[in-house]
Order: sequence, then C-alpha cells, then structure tokens
Amino acid sequence: MKCIDSHMHLWDLKVGTYPWLTDPEDREAAFGNLKNLAIDYLLPEYRKDTATIELAGLVHVEAAWDPTNPVGESKWLAKTLAGFETPYSIVAGGNLLKADFPELLAAHRQASDRVVGVRQILNYHSDPEYTFTDSPEIMHDATWRKNFAHLGDEGMIFDLQIFPDQSADAAGLAQEFPQTKMVINHFIMPLKWDRAGIADWKMELAKLASHENIAIKLSGLYMYHRNWPNDAMDTLIDTALELFTPDRVMWGSNFPVDRQFVSLEKLASDFETSLARHALTTREAVMWKTANSWYRLGAN
Repeated sequence: MKCIDSHMHLWDLKVGTYPWLTDPEDREAAFGNLKNLAIDYLLPEYRKDTATIELAGLVHVEAAWDPTNPVGESKWLAKTLAGFETPYSIVAGGNLLKADFPELLAAHRQASDRVVGVRQILNYHSDPEYTFTDSPEIMHDATWRKNFAHLGDEGMIFDLQIFPDQSADAAGLAQEFPQTKMVINHFIMPLKWDRAGIADWKMELAKLASHENIAIKLSGLYMYHRNWPNDAMDTLIDTALELFTPDRVMWGSNFPVDRQFVSLEKLASDFETSLARHALTTREAVMWKTANSWYRLGAN
C-alpha cells in the first residue's frame, strides 16, 4: 500500500551541529543507544530503508539541530532535498519562549517553502532519563502562548511531543487557540504498558482527541519496547482510530531512531497487517491520506 512517512529525520554530522549526538555515551538509554545514532543518516540511507515500500511522501521533523541557529537546518534541508522527487514537508525547530519567534518562523519559511510547522519538544518527567525540558510550565508562559497563537494565524502546525500526564495542558491550548493545529508525536509517548498504564494512556489521549484541531501520529513505537505482540499493536491502533477517527490518525516511521530496533519494511508491514481488519478507506487514511492533508504534501 502507498505510504507517507509523517515522521522522519535526516542528519549530517559534518554539516550540522547536534548537541545530543556529540560524543554520546555508549550505553543503553531510555530511547536507545545514542552512540548508534551518532552517524550520518542521509537520503541514500533513507532510500535504501524505504526501497521496498511505495513511498508517496515524507515529513521531515526537526532533529535537535544547534538551538542557537535553528534556521540552519531548514537551509540545509532545502539543499539536501532539492532534487528529491517525492513530495515532502518540513517541521522546523524553534523555541516559542523567545520574543523573536515570529522572525524565526519567517526565516524558516524564507529558507524553504516546504516548512509547514514547528516542533518544540515539551516532554517533562521527574526522572532525568526521560525529561527533555527543565520546566513543566512552558505551555502556560505568556510569550509561549502568544507565539503558539501566531503559528495558527500563519497557518502553521505545531508538532506536539509530550507525555500523557501533560495532556490536560495541551488540551487547554487546543481549546483556547483553535486556529493552531497540533499533531501528537509518538502516541503521546506512554512509558507504562501494563493494564493500568494502557487505561491511563487512553484516558489522557481522550482529552486531546476531543479537539478537532489535534491529530495523532502512530510513530516512535519501538523507542520504549523492542518487541510488540500483534494484539498489543492492534489495541494501540484501534484506540487511536476510535478516539480520533481516521481523518486524524497517521503513520510515521521515526527513522532513523527506531531503525535501531526494526527495519522500515517490517515497521510498515506490521502496521498494514494490523490495519487489515479495517476498511480500505481507513487503511488509506492512516498510511497516507491523513498526513497528505494535514501537512499539505500534495501527493496523489
């Protein structure tokens, strides 16, 4: 089946500065071994990984480029993807806490007309192993909220990366700023997969699903658990479809991060196998049509 990869990354360690990939420790961390990721991942590698699937488009999500020069990534991508024949969109990096964020957004869009949104990772956790930010209150900051509204006013998407217990704050944003579309990254990154954890995850996810300006990516599945039984994957996918409907659910690979644990061919195949129980219209929506619409890819 035709696929659009709604969440992938490229990086060139000779060109960009990625603090998280600079001399990482060689150890198994919460989201894999960063030492394994501290190698170039460019179009030739991605083409090889996607050689057996019918790739109709991709969404490149910012890869934590040097935060002092986030527009550098958009400029690099404009060159790197200039000859890429498949439709693509870019979710750029940016800090909405900064008063000059509107100028940064304009610079991203000037660097590439494929920029359709911004991601600022908001994951906060009491365990330093899991946290990506030093404050759980970012979404309440006045400047941040003003810039979040500006994104929507400009027709830009916000890629939302949080943990389940941050869902109430994000739902509040969706209600107050309905003009700003959000796309949840990685199933909202649930860390507990026992029966109680799944029940809690579904309850938190429902808070977000009630807002029509929020969609969800079925991505990043292997960052936490390396082997997924079919019935568990079915539960996750069915829950997302039940809460969001197919028009707000999309597949993504999270490559090359999840490449440590699974091939892209197997990843896509496993999702298609799980979706086989659903109608063709649902399968097509999840695998490519929803991402095509939300990220304005223009694939056909």
